[in-house]
Amino acid sequence: SRHRTPGGSTSDVEHAARCSGGDGMGLARVEMRYTSVLKDYKDTDRTRYYKEVRAYTELDWATPKLLCHNEYWSEVERLTPILSMTREQSRKYREPLRELLQAIHDAGWWHCDCSLTNVVVHPVRGPLLIDWENLTPANGPVSYDLYGAKAAGHPPAWPGAGDDDGNGVWWGLGRE
Repeated sequence: SRHRTPGGSTSDVEHAARCSGGDGMGLARVEMRYTSVLKDYKDTDRTRYYKEVRAYTELDWATPKLLCHNEYWSEVERLTPILSMTREQSRKYREPLRELLQAIHDAGWWHCDCSLTNVVVHPVRGPLLIDWENLTPANGPVSYDLYGAKAAGHPPAWPGAGDDDGNGVWWGLGRE
């Protein structure tokens, strides 16, 4: 729906049911502003908020810039979703995205909700990830985000996550 934000700009308001594939997992309210994205967690699990803020502060090289946050809301810079690009435009980010996911693993973390809906592109920094509510410490040598939950020896972040095998990842960036 369209409405006016307190700052006077028109924005779209979406619910996390849409952002999380319609399964109602996140339940955070997301407001797309002109240059930023506001995410309100007031009606959701607080653990998800803390995980997301942790990612935006500790893994800031892998995320859009965190502009500000306070109790149960955060605001980050608004970037281009990779899915809004043409296939030809997005292909150049395949290897940088794979490298980003490996770097996140090497830093000791798993995103655990990797899909192209959670990839945005910065004009200088390249592909970055959003929606870090499932941030999990990496507990093995294999990247959950690149190779899936089964290969990483970890249960999927939620039932039915990932490809038809239920391994927690569907894009196969780490597979040859």
